[in-house]
Amino acid sequence: LLSMKHKEYKTSIAYAKGLFYFAVQFNLLGPIQRSFDIFITIWRDLPLMRRFIQCHAVDRYTRKKRIRQLFGDQAHRAFLCFIEKLIDYNHTDLIIGIYDTFCQMVGEKKRRRKVRIISAFSMTRSQVIRIKETLEDILNSKIIIRNEVDSGILGGFVCYTDSIRIDLSLKRDLDKLRSQILSAPCLGNKKI
Repeated sequence: LLSMKHKEYKTSIAYAKGLFYFAVQFNLLGPIQRSFDIFITIWRDLPLMRRFIQCHAVDRYTRKKRIRQLFGDQAHRAFLCFIEKLIDYNHTDLIIGIYDTFCQMVGEKKRRRKVRIISAFSMTRSQVIRIKETLEDILNSKIIIRNEVDSGILGGFVCYTDSIRIDLSLKRDLDKLRSQILSAPCLGNKKI
């Protein structure tokens, strides 16, 4: 959310609030949240699907029809209507911001926050508990952790919650060291 322009930020908050209040009013918070979770997982994991939904060269009717085919069995009908409205108004680029804000609102209602932790290896139960307790103290909320494995970070972990990213990965440390080495002045043949 921090990288969004102010107008996009306000628009994504308005959409999230609208979806949240609709879900609460009609007692659909659980089904809509599950639908959004499924959708956002696929959104993040399949860039081809994401590009198709955002492609203005493909007419809106075709994109909405494809969304219904892909998610019809997995997502609540009200949530699919919401995604169709984003397509109608060309606001699909706001989906991540809407999701983050929506999750934050749901978490505040339930006094829980979802945290996604990406680690190089599957974390043990004691590691998850230790991280969970630390984050609960820092964020003053109950934490629900979802652990994902990505060997590309080499070691450590990266933690995502709301619009916060905590990167404690070995890859980040190595990239930082590399940039420091490359930016250091070269002494050449000078004697020290």
